[in-house]
Amino acid sequence: MVITQTNPPNLPDATKTRFTPDEYRAIEETAEERHEYCNAEILAISGGSHAHSRIAVDITTFLNVALRDTNFQTYNGDLRIWIPSFNHGTYPDVLVIDGEPEFNGDRTDEILNPLLIVEVLSPSTEG
Repeated sequence: MVITQTNPPNLPDATKTRFTPDEYRAIEETAEERHEYCNAEILAISGGSHAHSRIAVDITTFLNVALRDTNFQTYNGDLRIWIPSFNHGTYPDVLVIDGEPEFNGDRTDEILNPLLIVEVLSPSTEG
C-alpha cells in the first residue's frame, strides 16, 4: 500500500504536522477518506481499484470458508489495527484473529490481536 502525506481535515492548526494518537483518532472519526497513523504522522491511504476490491473480497471469502468451524475470525478492511510497539494504526485489506477480538482500551474500532494481515498490492502500490 502506498501512503502519502496529506493535510488531514478538521485540524485546529492546519500547519501542524505531528499528532498524538488521540488527535488522529478524533480526526479519523469525521474524515471522508481513511488515513494511517505512523509514529505521529497522519498519512492518506490510496483508494482501491475494481481489481483490488475483487481480490480482497475473494481472499476474505476463501478465508471465511477455510476457517469455518474454527476459532478464527476474518475481518475486512473496515477495522483498524493498532500496533503499539510501532505507534501505528492502519486498515489492512483482510485480517484474521484467533478467538475473541482484543480491542484497544474501550475502543471498538481498533483491534490489537491480528494473527494474519493481508494487503492486496498492485504494480503501483507494491513499493
